[in-house]
This record gives sequence, structure tokens and C-alpha cells, in this order.
Amino acid sequence: MYGEIMSNSLIRQKTYSTALFVLNSTLADRKYPDILIGVLFKKEDFSSSEKAAVNELVYGILRHRARIDHIIEGASSAIISGLVLNILNILRICAFQAVFTDASPARIMNNAVALSAREDKFSGFVKRTVEAIIRNKDTVVFPDKEKTQIEYISAYHSHPVWIVEKWLKEFGNINDVERLCQANNTVPPLLIRANPLKTSRESLQKALHDEGYPSSPAVFSPPGLVVSKKEGIFRTDAFRNGLFDVQDEGSQLITLLTGAAPEEIVIDTCAGNGGKTLFLSGLMKNKGTVIASETNTVKLGNLRRRAERAGAANIKTVDIEGLHEYIGKADCVFIDAPCSGMGVFRRNPDAKWRLAVKDILEVAAKQKEILRDYSELVKQGGRLVYATCTISREENEDVVRGFLDDRKDFYIVSPSEMNPDLFGRFTTEAGFFRSLPHVNDMDGFFGVVMKRKELVD
Repeated sequence: MYGEIMSNSLIRQKTYSTALFVLNSTLADRKYPDILIGVLFKKEDFSSSEKAAVNELVYGILRHRARIDHIIEGASSAIISGLVLNILNILRICAFQAVFTDASPARIMNNAVALSAREDKFSGFVKRTVEAIIRNKDTVVFPDKEKTQIEYISAYHSHPVWIVEKWLKEFGNINDVERLCQANNTVPPLLIRANPLKTSRESLQKALHDEGYPSSPAVFSPPGLVVSKKEGIFRTDAFRNGLFDVQDEGSQLITLLTGAAPEEIVIDTCAGNGGKTLFLSGLMKNKGTVIASETNTVKLGNLRRRAERAGAANIKTVDIEGLHEYIGKADCVFIDAPCSGMGVFRRNPDAKWRLAVKDILEVAAKQKEILRDYSELVKQGGRLVYATCTISREENEDVVRGFLDDRKDFYIVSPSEMNPDLFGRFTTEAGFFRSLPHVNDMDGFFGVVMKRKELVD
């Protein structure tokens, strides 16, 4: 069950209308819910409880969409694919409230009536269907778990059938696949990383506690903290003073996998907004150089602003052309490759409904090009670190093995050899790094460290 937000009598009807608008825009126009919600919260006045309710509704429905749709179909004679999207999303909101929250039947029915008030043709249908959902929510029949395992997991744990089938093929164990899909539907914790250029984890923990934000140490990452309260954390003095950045524990470990050290030349080839770049600078103690490259100029601008706040003075941003002068010079090249994002479904649940098989094949082809091209930046004896936030063999193991087949001057260095205490439990038999939501309670990351051989005269 989700929290008690939905029973808060101070939540205005506009909150539910906003959630409906975001769902319609996300599913019809393929827009991103986090961006939509961010814009709406800046334009209109919402209380903290209302903001939490919008997020809970939108992300809860996207996480549990297939399960909710199965419940809706069981409560009416309608076929989901035949319903007008606005009507379907009204039903999804009410079904989510009925199944996943402690909202009263009266509140749910009032919400159904209010949201469908302008839908003259469908208002009666909505009312009857919601009544049936509330009446039958505890007796819903799902596909047989023993006889139709894939269909059951897809419906009950809300993942497209093709993804369940793909993971079954790769994991080979239906129970692991079910646990993974179940974990993907949990609300992820807020993970932050202490900025080693300005503070320690212990000092940051005290500073946040003094500002009303209790936290606990992350299980695996040395600089990580789990913060129990999210609202307003970016308005704290600790954040304004650059003492921390938000970064999932898996992402922190992947950055540590680089082994970045002071005085090195480290190239972050796909820097994005710079979360890992800033950590690299911290690991290097502002000594040496971090070259951050990104095709998106807006993201590079964001990175520079974040670097200034963090006190990361050894970061140099360049475009793709600017990397040419570093061919054969980098101690470490870090490729956080664009990917399908199958490891971060719990943070981006809309992604599992956007993704298609062809997308994985297309991105894998791009990853092979990126790995081939950027490997030329590594000097002899240097490190090449390839990473993704996906759980997909085509984008991970297959890309790396294909590269190593072509480039005999690179070889794998096992993470457990680099730091057995930190990476031992994340190292596969083949020497890859892997974190999984259902195993480690963190995002799903893949990583590999490859070293370039030194030529012998």
C-alpha cells in the first residue's frame, strides 16, 4: 500500500485533474512525466501534500499499469484498447486509489464523478465501473501463476510480455524474473552522495540532520546516504553549499569502478548533466583533469553550473571534436553509454511502456560505435570503463565481447581484483560488474573495466 496521502481532505480536486493531464500527455504524446510535473509545479500553486499526491498517482499508475488495466477489464465489459484514453486514465486513477491506497469508497466515487463531469457520454459508464472496481477489488482473478507464468508476471507485476520473456531467457529462472519485476514496482529511496571536495559522509549526515533531514549510510557506497525525506531538500544550506548531489548507489559504485585518482587525465565521454563527472573530480581531489564531453549543449551548461557549486575546479568541458587532441593520452576513459534504461524502471516506469525490441537493437549498434571510437583515447596501460543502466545482454555482454574480439590490445580487469570488499559481491564470473534491483535494492547497472596493453619494444 502507498501512504495516507489520498485520504488527506485538504487535497483539492485540481490535484487529480493535474495527474490526469500528466497521464494523458505521457501516454498519448510520449512526453516525460518528470518534466511535465516539474513545469506544472513551477506554474501553479500546489501544497506539499498535493505535490506528493500528483507524484504518487502518476508514478504509481505507470508502475502498476497492467495490473490496474486487468482490474478495470474485470470490472466492466469494456476492452482496454477500445477505451478513450481520457476515460481510461480516469478509471486508472480511481482503481489505483481503490487498490493501492487507503482512500474511502466515498472519496473515490466523488473523484470519479468530478473527473468525468465533462464526459457526458461516459460519465455513467465511469460511475458503474468504479463501483464494480471497489466492490470486487479483493476478488480479482489473474492468470494462473503456475500454468501461465509469463502472463501472470506481466499482468500482476505490470511489465510487457516481451520484457518478461527476454529476462527469462537471460536469467533462466522465472522466480528471479518475478522478483525483478516486483522490485521494479517499488518506490526507490532518495540516495545522495557526499561531495568529497567539501565534506565527509559523517559531516554531511550531521548537517542534514540539523536541517531536519535524517539519513542513514548507504549499504555499499562509502560516500552514500539514504535520506528519508525528499520535500525541500534542494532548498537546504547543505545543497546550496555543494555538500552533496543526488546519485543512486549503483551509479556511485559505477563511478568508483573507474579507479580515478589524482593527477590523472580522465575522460567522461557521455557526461550528461554531470552527476558522475562531479564524483570523478572528487575522487581525484581536484588534481589532474576531468574532460567532460556531451553532445547536448544544454546539459554541458548544467554540468558547468553544478561544477561551480561543487567546487570541482579540474573539470574541462569539450564538444566531440575537442576530444581529438586526447587520442592515446587518457589514463581512464569512462563511457556511461546511452542505453534502453531497463535497469532504472523503478525510477522511470513510463520507460517500460515506451520501449520496443527494435529500440534495444538500435541502441546496441550505437553503443558498439561509441566504444570503438572512444577506445582510441586510452593510452597504453590506461583503463577503458564501459557502463550502462540497463539489464539487457545485447547492450552489455554482447557489446563488450564484440569489442574485445576486434581489439586484442584490451583485456578485462575484474572489479573484485580492484577492490574485493567493495566490488566482490557485484562481480560476475566473467569479470563484469552487475547490480540488480531485486538483489541489491539499487538500480540495475552493468560495467566492465578493460585495460589497454602496453606495447613491448
